[in-house]
Amino acid sequence: MEVKVTMTTEYEKKELQLTVDAAGDRQVGQLNEKSFLFKTRAWIRKIGAEEIGIERIPEEMRTNQNPRDLFTIFFSANCNAPTLALGFLGPTLFGLGWWDSFCCLVFFNIFGALFPAMVACFGPRLGLRTMIIPRYSFGWWPAKILAILNCINQIGWAMVNAISGASVLYDVGNGKLPLTVCVLIIGLLAVVMSLFGYKVLHLYDRYSWIAVIICFIILAGFGGSHFVNLPMGSGSLEASNVMSFSTTIIGFEIAWLPVAADYGVYMRDTTPDRKSFGWAYAGFLSSQLFVELLGAAIGTLYLSSNTYFTDAYDDRGIGGLIGACFGVYGSGARGFGKFIEVLIALSCVAVITTNIYSLGLSVQMVTRKLVIVPRFVWSLIGAVIFLAAAMAGRDHLEEAMSDFLLICAYWIVPFATILLLEHFIWRRDYQYDLTAWNDSTKLPLGIAASVAWIVGTVLALLCMSQVWWVGPIASGIGGSPYGTDISWILGFVSTTVVYIPLRIWEQKKWHRF
Repeated sequence: MEVKVTMTTEYEKKELQLTVDAAGDRQVGQLNEKSFLFKTRAWIRKIGAEEIGIERIPEEMRTNQNPRDLFTIFFSANCNAPTLALGFLGPTLFGLGWWDSFCCLVFFNIFGALFPAMVACFGPRLGLRTMIIPRYSFGWWPAKILAILNCINQIGWAMVNAISGASVLYDVGNGKLPLTVCVLIIGLLAVVMSLFGYKVLHLYDRYSWIAVIICFIILAGFGGSHFVNLPMGSGSLEASNVMSFSTTIIGFEIAWLPVAADYGVYMRDTTPDRKSFGWAYAGFLSSQLFVELLGAAIGTLYLSSNTYFTDAYDDRGIGGLIGACFGVYGSGARGFGKFIEVLIALSCVAVITTNIYSLGLSVQMVTRKLVIVPRFVWSLIGAVIFLAAAMAGRDHLEEAMSDFLLICAYWIVPFATILLLEHFIWRRDYQYDLTAWNDSTKLPLGIAASVAWIVGTVLALLCMSQVWWVGPIASGIGGSPYGTDISWILGFVSTTVVYIPLRIWEQKKWHRF
């Protein structure tokens, strides 16, 4: 017997119809009222969370959301401890001085922020989540592989972000609050926030950045007189370190690309690209540049002649250095500094929420059968996985961050290159068949994109420069005992060279646009 689902509003009926269409299964619309899925969806609606997943958001469901929200969500998600830790790597991991760290951060952030900002424009114009858009170049099946990689990407980033915040919270407890508990506190707060979805994420990020940026300004004020003007290096070793640091910076920026369009899908499709791009670019660049420069300045304290700072770092890592910026002025300032540290630690909630939210969307891309399970559930499962990973890797922040940043760049740069080449060469003015997003017969086969992506990724891996393996191209360049990492440059160039002629051939051969 068919059981009809009772919906209270036309909006809820539309939400269910979108899920039915995305899953390709009419039984979704006939869920038994006693089933787990029906009860879950009813509960999600009751608490006011977002029920829709990867389904395209049609024009009639759009709102008058201001594109300025793209600035606040990306600014908030980057104005935090992990971004501070990235700048910190310049002096501490790559051995750069203050001014060469400064120049690297300025130049490569200006360049790197372009790519996620361009993809952020796709959300309002297409109403599609980011990892759906590769179907228009990679085709149906290869796009699923990218979705799986993005799931790993988001879990890894959530882990790194949680550990970054926990390292600061650990210092607040003077090392007596276990790092595992610190990770758990930050992770659980972020998970609760992420489960509510799009509307709540934007609401929180619209205001959370204000308190955090004030905290960073205060931190800069207290630490400013103690920062060390480390001398700039020279020669082949310096050039190698600069290139390796550039890969880390680009990896941090471009890691946002697979989720950048997720946060504008409810905006009107008439939103001008210049506004979407401008606000998104400003959000990425201003937050990362300011906070990373502060991180590099704090990193110079690691090499300070004042043992108070070096002892603090050896004892409690980057969190210890942040605390030492206040503690050097006495117990009163130290007490105030702990309050600032708590807010900086909790700033990680803004970025982890985006990781978990977008993770749930990517899971639904793997197969249509997973669409009927709400994004809420997949985000919850992903949260359990990332919390377990974060607690296991809690003592290895710098290693996890530097290794994961570089690994992101290895596959995301070729992927981003293909996505943007397809858009600007073959789909100018948004020539996307929006009825084809979930129909494999209307999509390209993806031969050109797959081959170009594999070539670009393999060449990037050959440029890998890690402590656990140095690729032959990286070691051949020399300049450093660990080689020189030029993966993002070679990945971009090789992907472009291979993709354009192959895409022309593929289109002529099969006539599938």
